[in-house]
Amino acid sequence: MSVTDRSLPAIVSNLLSGAKPPQGLGRAAEAYIAALQFRKNVTRICFVVLVVVPTVLATLFYGLLAAPRYVSEVKFIVRSVSTQRATGLDMLFRTFGIAKTVDDANVIQKYLESRDALQGVIDARIDVKAIFQRPEADWWSSYPYVWRRDTNESLYDYFSNHVTVGEDSTKGIIELDVVTFRPEDSLELSKTLLRLAEGMVNKMNERAQRDAMGAAQREVGLAMDTVIQAQSALTQFRNKEVIVDPSKSTFSLIETIGNLTTDLSYALAELKEMQTSSPNSPAIPNQRAKIAALEERVRAERAKMAGGDDSLASKIATYEQLALRRDLADKSLASAMNALDVARQEARRQHIYVEEVVAPNLPDESTEPRRLRSIMTVLVFGFAIFAVIWIVSIGYGEHSQ
Repeated sequence: MSVTDRSLPAIVSNLLSGAKPPQGLGRAAEAYIAALQFRKNVTRICFVVLVVVPTVLATLFYGLLAAPRYVSEVKFIVRSVSTQRATGLDMLFRTFGIAKTVDDANVIQKYLESRDALQGVIDARIDVKAIFQRPEADWWSSYPYVWRRDTNESLYDYFSNHVTVGEDSTKGIIELDVVTFRPEDSLELSKTLLRLAEGMVNKMNERAQRDAMGAAQREVGLAMDTVIQAQSALTQFRNKEVIVDPSKSTFSLIETIGNLTTDLSYALAELKEMQTSSPNSPAIPNQRAKIAALEERVRAERAKMAGGDDSLASKIATYEQLALRRDLADKSLASAMNALDVARQEARRQHIYVEEVVAPNLPDESTEPRRLRSIMTVLVFGFAIFAVIWIVSIGYGEHSQ
């Protein structure tokens, strides 16, 4: 059969199936057929390099070399007495990234994922590097990674890859997963991180309590100082004037003046009677002297009541001012104490705490790595890359044709 008797698509189909090209083709056809064969060989090489080789290597590694890893799981919630469930509108706003305040659980989650948490584990006398360099670890998963050096940043990245923290936004449950090469290491790390979370919560409580009660405590201190100063001034006044309560002394002074006035009235009546009945009586001068003494005594007692700087009236005015200041200071102190009690109750309502939902467990079976899933991931990923390259090459070949 001559070349002219056979169509070009049939020739290409035979070439793709492995047949040899017929004789007598033109130069353009021969170049086209050579390009097809080249693309066919390149496709086979790409399939082997991108799909077969990675899948075989992944099968060998995950099937024979990959070290078993153990996962310790912890679930807990961060809640407070005044915790309120989010409404539908709040959940809608959170969907768009709009929230009124930062959630306490989110703060604890970010802390456990931070460098401070790693430093807290190290400060707890746990050799993190030794945990991640156990003899059971394989060369690919052991710390440090083969492509990195032993630095603090490398240790933090490795720690972040093996300690994962997630939050269920609808239920508010934080899940902490720790992956190591020994079950007891996973349990120890998970317990330590849980203690660090509780310590962080306690620090937040102390800070909130200081902020809520600081101003109230300062007001109580100022009120107490004012009370002490007022009481000290009142005590100094009493010691200086040698009197406890001038208002009470007034009653006794008024009673004394009343008695003296009564005696004076009797003395005047007796004098008048003497002058009427016995004008020449020798007792009249004595009676007049008695009356003069009583009048002088009444004037002196009235002078003590009012009339000068040393009078009882001026002392009463000073005493009442000092007593009023002390009473106002007492009321201010009582009000400050009430405000402190209110602040203390508010601080208690804002108190947050960590409540375990699932305690740290000691794993008795390796759950990492997921060998079959890892092999299938390599297969699918390599085949996807190969498919993209193959489609691009086919499109390029049709365009060039």
